[in-house]
Amino acid sequence: MLMILLLPLLVALLTTVIMKYQKVVWSLFFVVSGFLSYELYTMYGKWDLVYNVELGFKIFNQNVVLGLVNSPLGWFFAFFASLTTLLIAMFSIAYNDKKHDSKTAPIWLILIFSNLGIFFAKDWLMFFIMWEAMSTTAYFIIAHGKEVSAKAAKFYLSISLIGTSTLLLGIILVSNLANSFDIARSIDSVIKLFSVNYGLALFYIGLFVTTFLIKSAVFPFYMWPSKAYAESPDDFTPFLSTVMSKYGVYGIAVFILPILQNANIPALGKINEPAYMLAYLGAITSVLATLLAIFQTDMKKLFAYSSVANIGYIVMGLSTMSAIGIEGALFHSVNHMIFKTAIFLSLAAVIYRTGERDMHKLGGLVYKMPLTFMVYLLAIISAAGIPPLNGFTSKWQIIQALMSQRMLFVAIAMIFASTGAFMYLFRCLASVFLGQLPDKYKSVKEAPLFMAIPMTILMVIMLLVGVIPGIITKPIHVVLVSMGYKVKEATWTTVHSALSNSDLNLTYLFYVFMAAFAISLIMYIFSAKQTKVAQEDNYTGGERPEDWGTTPERFNFSYGFYQPFKQIFNPMLSLISFDRWMSSFGRIVERVSNALGILYTKSEGAILMLYIGIAILIIGGWII
Repeated sequence: MLMILLLPLLVALLTTVIMKYQKVVWSLFFVVSGFLSYELYTMYGKWDLVYNVELGFKIFNQNVVLGLVNSPLGWFFAFFASLTTLLIAMFSIAYNDKKHDSKTAPIWLILIFSNLGIFFAKDWLMFFIMWEAMSTTAYFIIAHGKEVSAKAAKFYLSISLIGTSTLLLGIILVSNLANSFDIARSIDSVIKLFSVNYGLALFYIGLFVTTFLIKSAVFPFYMWPSKAYAESPDDFTPFLSTVMSKYGVYGIAVFILPILQNANIPALGKINEPAYMLAYLGAITSVLATLLAIFQTDMKKLFAYSSVANIGYIVMGLSTMSAIGIEGALFHSVNHMIFKTAIFLSLAAVIYRTGERDMHKLGGLVYKMPLTFMVYLLAIISAAGIPPLNGFTSKWQIIQALMSQRMLFVAIAMIFASTGAFMYLFRCLASVFLGQLPDKYKSVKEAPLFMAIPMTILMVIMLLVGVIPGIITKPIHVVLVSMGYKVKEATWTTVHSALSNSDLNLTYLFYVFMAAFAISLIMYIFSAKQTKVAQEDNYTGGERPEDWGTTPERFNFSYGFYQPFKQIFNPMLSLISFDRWMSSFGRIVERVSNALGILYTKSEGAILMLYIGIAILIIGGWII
């Protein structure tokens, strides 16, 4: 277990030495990702793997031990995150050429090291160290040496600082309560605290919930992905969206859920009060993010909000605290990794070829990039929750769980958000791939081979998991059993329902869709003879922008397409927007950072900082 953590760290050091050989660096990144995926695969079922490092000193009268443990829940997130990273890594080999190279591979490897550390942490010290390493390395990758990206990275870091502060305070309090940094012991202590002091216990878990909601961008912290996702390197955005957004989900599953399940907390309906609050935060997140996604013109920002909406679904599933709800949430976590990676990689391929990410400036790429178009098409069908692709099953399970827990309004919010997703998913498809092809993109080619391979693999996975969900649900059932749930044995093709007598066999559903497809194909072949027209003649009757006295960009029908909806929802969005407040906070942090930076650039300031550092060490050592 220790080896899989140290390997990316060691290779990160090696790649800094050979930075000028970028193809070799990215190839090593791919090899390490493949090796980690294989090692994690072999760790399945070995739940007795534990590794402790005694550091030989005490903090708050407790021995400092850094521990790792292979739990079913940690393995689940680590393994599927690793597989996702492997596909992204293959894409990155081709993407990072001389023109697009972000030179972030060594830092990204350190991020993978911290990624594994978070999922396998046995104690809060290990968890906090890895959490901080993750936040800091992500900052440098998002910034990747560009001024505009650095602003987005500072915003991300400012929000992360709030989460780090609440996490640190929470760890100090619960560790003091449990007389141990062990996560399992701290859970037991907080459960007991609920019977003694309800308000204090709620405050303790509130600190951790704040941290996890920030990292997963759940309301009211929904705004940072639209900045960070948009400005990060195009091949890193899928990792940011699919893997890093799950740290908060994992935190809720590993620490908050066991407490809410077992503590003596007043019930509100069929679940308790904090869980209900969590469910409504998830619902608000999904609806708000969906509305904001609809109005975006930047395709990376659009899918940043789309990711936030999907995290809202996952939080709703977890908040039901039922076996099916948690199964649906964990299943959707993996499904989101799959289809959102496919979406972001296909968009990265478009940006790689065109250099453009504003949707209304593109168009008509379907014949130039047919494979990329197919990947995007299947991915948005999956994201919309349409069978027989993988996104359908997990959404179906979460809605079933919400209905069974009588959380009607939350279920309606999820259905509204899921339906609204059609509006922005199709808009991007029509804007980028359909319509007229601008003259400047007539020489555009399909994505290179090493980009095409992982995208093709993702297409196969979306269909495979959609028809054989047991690939994901079998390990989820092991997780559920480890969390104390009694569940039916998972089958390869059937998913269980929260409502009686409504289990679903995906094989039959697949046959129905294939039959409908075959009938449609027959009707197409034997229908009236088709008339082929030129691509320039495929909408608005072939009229040209000059005929209307406008430019080709404004002539794209996606330009201001949902303007009427924007006028309806704008008053509401401006009323509940936390973006301005958070932006102000980010600017304050930036000014303070700049002021402190002067201390390091002048000799007098450096000496002052040295004295302050020595004083902190003396005072800190005396307290500890």
